[in-house]
Amino acid sequence: MRFVASFVLLFSLLFVNSSVSFADDITGIALEEEMRAMVSQGVVQGYPDGRYRPNEQVTRGQFATFVARALQLPEVKGTVAFSDVSPSSKLADGIYKASAAGLVEGYHDGSFGINDPITREQMALMIDRVFGYLGIPAQPASLASFTDVSNLSSVAKLAIAHNVYYNIIRGIPNEDGVSFRFDPKAEATRAHAAAFLYRLLDVWAEQMPEMAYQIGVIEKGELIVWPKRYATFDQAEAALTNPSSQVIVQGAKIVKMASGHAIAQPAPGKSTTTVYNADLSASLTYVAPNTEMKYLEADEEKVKVQIADTVGYVKQTDVLLVPTALLQGRSYYKVENGTLVHVIYNTTSNTYVSYVYGKAPSFMQEGQKYYSWNGDVFYNGSGQLVGTAYQYFNVLPLRTKTNYTADELNRFVAAYRAASPLKELGAAFKQAEEKYQVNALYLLAHAILESNWGLSELAQTKNNLFGIKAYDSDPLRSAASFASFAECIDYMAKTVVAGQYANPGNWRYNGAVLGDKSVGFNIRYASDPYWGQKIAGWMYQADKFLGGKDFGQYMVMATNTDSVNVRLQPAVVPPVWYEYKQANTPVAVIGKTPKQPDGYEWYEIVPDLPATGSAYIRGDLLSPLPVAK
Repeated sequence: MRFVASFVLLFSLLFVNSSVSFADDITGIALEEEMRAMVSQGVVQGYPDGRYRPNEQVTRGQFATFVARALQLPEVKGTVAFSDVSPSSKLADGIYKASAAGLVEGYHDGSFGINDPITREQMALMIDRVFGYLGIPAQPASLASFTDVSNLSSVAKLAIAHNVYYNIIRGIPNEDGVSFRFDPKAEATRAHAAAFLYRLLDVWAEQMPEMAYQIGVIEKGELIVWPKRYATFDQAEAALTNPSSQVIVQGAKIVKMASGHAIAQPAPGKSTTTVYNADLSASLTYVAPNTEMKYLEADEEKVKVQIADTVGYVKQTDVLLVPTALLQGRSYYKVENGTLVHVIYNTTSNTYVSYVYGKAPSFMQEGQKYYSWNGDVFYNGSGQLVGTAYQYFNVLPLRTKTNYTADELNRFVAAYRAASPLKELGAAFKQAEEKYQVNALYLLAHAILESNWGLSELAQTKNNLFGIKAYDSDPLRSAASFASFAECIDYMAKTVVAGQYANPGNWRYNGAVLGDKSVGFNIRYASDPYWGQKIAGWMYQADKFLGGKDFGQYMVMATNTDSVNVRLQPAVVPPVWYEYKQANTPVAVIGKTPKQPDGYEWYEIVPDLPATGSAYIRGDLLSPLPVAK
């Protein structure tokens, strides 16, 4: 079955829907409803004087254009050369599209007859080709009662029979009240053309209900779907009378709503949902199934969402839209004994799980629920801003060093999980820190999360503590194997962290911090949007158990603009050592210079590349991060 590419792949129309005044020349005509619908969807457009001329004869060029707009035919490469169709003509684009789709033909002399009035017979032939193009079953009606079709070609008679069957182009009763005429050579009006296309789209919607759109309304916590079907998203959108409470539904799936959550639900055969840029040409990040994202808006093809501070687009096929009024639950943050706990809601199972994120901000109270899309900016249940606070270990650059010894790291593990093999690996974590400038406390916390304290099947069978190469599609089989835990730790620090995610020269780099789906490792390392927060939570718990020697040891600031250069000396002179490409990338500050001859103070930072010397950023390019204390 063939479908119109942009009809089914759901591209947005390039025209602007017209606003129709009820004092126009459509009001009161016999086909007002049909023509007004086609005008509102941009299929039939008005003249410069604001009139629509419903009774004016419609030309072949105009009708081809109407068809192209109604079906949202795709762009074509190259054109069909009709001798009377100038590429500069306003109708050329529609004619070329309809011709490329096989819906219209020219005359034998090479012309199209762009200005020739179109007959009812020619319309029937064009619409019959649309049936085949859309995959609508060709059902013929009997023409035995028609008195003026016997001399037509067999092709024309069959096209008319199909149109009559679907009640698109109807017969005209004769005076005897029994027979009909089709008037095949009669010239159609613009109102006729609008009515025929209006009915055609209705037939398509009824014949292909799984592809059709409907309007739904939310009443008393239930979604009530109205029976009327629309062939295109634009038709349904134009039919919305109260967008704040109505939704657009395709089959059993909501595809547009006023507000709510977009829940990641990858299409069959996919393990994750990708968040793209606006034209879906480049991946920004990816998320695991059931990930909550903030819904912003939607069209036929894609949904605009927010995940952490990243605003991007997901395909309609990879997401479930849940209006605010239909939410059964949602994730939230709460305070327990001075710690910040994140409680995550699973839409599929209607269950909650939680983890410790870090230190509770001072503006939060126990017994309250707080909501945040990024774990930093928090709102109460009424949607009012409560405060902003970053978690120290989530934004701490991982090129820093922990103050804890190997024995202290082992002591923490032994106290929390006596059976864990990690309790004997403190030395391996510290050696990796020394060799590759990768924080040992982070490495331990990462191993705790990824390997269930070294007790997971992956850890026990492959000595893989970090899920290295354990891809979402088949994690156990795809994961790398190591000769020992120590070898795995060394590989992780050297190759994965220092060589890739914390290396400004690597494509995976987005700042040397755990971060989230907007900054740091978490953008590309894990589909779990809270992977970085969970590891930060274990760093916090270990630090708290061992005496708090790491918390707040570095002043963490963030870039306040894109493209911030790091230099080897406090001056704007070559060379630029490396660059922070995006704003709000955290850095660890270890000092500040007096005002230099260039008029700026400079911050000395812990660099994201190994260095024997110092690294500097101009003072006006960094801003403090409000860290929870």
